[in-house]
Amino acid sequence: MSVKLPLEGVRIVEMSQLIAIPYAAKLLSDMGAQVIRIESCVRLENYRGTAFYDDRVDGEWWNRSINFYEQNRNKHSLALDLTKPEGQQALIELIAVSDVFAENFTPRVISNFGLDYEKLREVKPDLIMVSSTGYGHTGPWSNFGAIGFGTEATSGLAHMTGYQGAAPIVPEIPYTDYTAAEHTTFAIAAALVHRARTGQGQFIDVSQSQTLSATIPDALMDYTVNGRIRDRIGNGSCTFAPQGCYECQGRENFIAISAETDAQWSALCNVLGAPEWTDDPRFASAETRLSNQHSLDEMIGKKTREWDKRDLERELQSQKVSAGAVLDGKELLFDPHLNERGFFEVVEHPESTEIPPLPYGSRPWKFSETPGRIHRSAPLLGEHNRWALTDVLGRSHGNVAAMKESGAIGETPALPKPVTQLSPDALLKLGRIVRHDPDFKQQVQRKFGDG
Repeated sequence: MSVKLPLEGVRIVEMSQLIAIPYAAKLLSDMGAQVIRIESCVRLENYRGTAFYDDRVDGEWWNRSINFYEQNRNKHSLALDLTKPEGQQALIELIAVSDVFAENFTPRVISNFGLDYEKLREVKPDLIMVSSTGYGHTGPWSNFGAIGFGTEATSGLAHMTGYQGAAPIVPEIPYTDYTAAEHTTFAIAAALVHRARTGQGQFIDVSQSQTLSATIPDALMDYTVNGRIRDRIGNGSCTFAPQGCYECQGRENFIAISAETDAQWSALCNVLGAPEWTDDPRFASAETRLSNQHSLDEMIGKKTREWDKRDLERELQSQKVSAGAVLDGKELLFDPHLNERGFFEVVEHPESTEIPPLPYGSRPWKFSETPGRIHRSAPLLGEHNRWALTDVLGRSHGNVAAMKESGAIGETPALPKPVTQLSPDALLKLGRIVRHDPDFKQQVQRKFGDG
C-alpha cells in the first residue's frame, strides 16, 4: 500500500511563466498536490522554446525542452486561449473547484483578464490566491515588469556581489526566481494550514525582489545599526583571511577554502606543505592575515595548483578546515554523496518526444514518513485538455470538441517555428561552454540506466 502524501487532495491552478511560480508548484506537486498548468498556444511558455534535448528542433520541438521538463514535472497541461470568452470561462470554472490559484504576471495583466482576487472570491470564497510579481501589488513599482537580472539589482544583492573596486556582478542564474519560489512554497503551505483551521482563504502577495532582500539582512542591519555600507570583496571575508576560491590541477578546476581560526590556519599550512607560513609575521594573527590577504591568496594559489581538487578537499576536511571543491554540472550529476542520498530520480518521458529516461534533481529535504516523489515528467502542450474539461469540470465531449474547433483549446503553437540552436563547437568557440562530451548519453545511461 502506497503512503499517502501530505498534500494529496489539494488542487492548484497554475498560470505562470519560467520559474518563480512553476518551481514552487513543482515542489508542492512532489508532495502530492495536483497541479493543473494553464498554457497558451498563442503565447507559448518561454521555456518551451529553449534548451532542447540533444539540441533537436525538428518535429514537436515545443515538447522537447529540458528547461520546461525540469520546472513542470508531475503537472497537467490545459492549453486555453484566454482571449476567447469560452477560454476565460473554463479557467474560472476550474478555479472554482480548486484550492489555490497561483500566477506570476503583473497586477495589470491579471486585472485585464478579470482574475483579481476579489472577483475570484465570488466563485470560490475560501480560495487561496498567490501572486508572485517583481515588486508586489503595492508601492510605486507595483506595475513594473521584472526579470531576475533586474530584481537581483534592486534587491541589494548585486551591490554586494563582485570584486573590490569593480562593478557589481549579478548571478548567472535567475537567483531571485528561485528565492521567490521557495518563499512561495512556504507561504502556500502556511495558508493551507490556516484554511484548514479557520475555513478562510486569503491573498498572498509575493514580492520577488523582497524575497531576495530578506536573504541579506546582515547588510541591511549593518547600515541600520552602524551606518556602514559595505564594499564588494569578491570571495573574501570582512573579518578574517584566508578565504577564497583557488585554482587546482587541470582546466577550470577550483576549490573554496576558508580558514577562520588560528588552528585552521595552521592546519591549512601543514596540508599545503608550508608550515613555515605560520612563523611569517604578516600572517601571525587574524588581523594581520586580513591586511595581507592579497599576498596570502597568491601564495595559497601557487600551492593549490599542485593538487587535485577532490584530494585537497578530503585532506583539508580531515584536518577540520572548511573546504569544498567547485563542482560543475557533470560532477554534480555523478557526485557519490548526492547519489547515495538519492537526490536524483529517473523519470520517463512521453514516447513521442524521443527523450529517454533521465535523472532529475529531486527535493533538498527528506521526510521520514511521507517522502515526496516525482510521479511523471512534465506534460506535453495541452496534453490534459480533455481530462481537465471532462473529468474535472464535467463538460461533455461535444463541448470539448467545439472548444477545440474554435481554438479555445489546442495542442500545438499557433505559429510553430524551430528555434535556432548553436552547435557545441560554436558555443565552445564563443566561450559559452567549457567543454562538451559527445558521449554524454552513454555516460548518463551507464550511471542511471537501471534507475
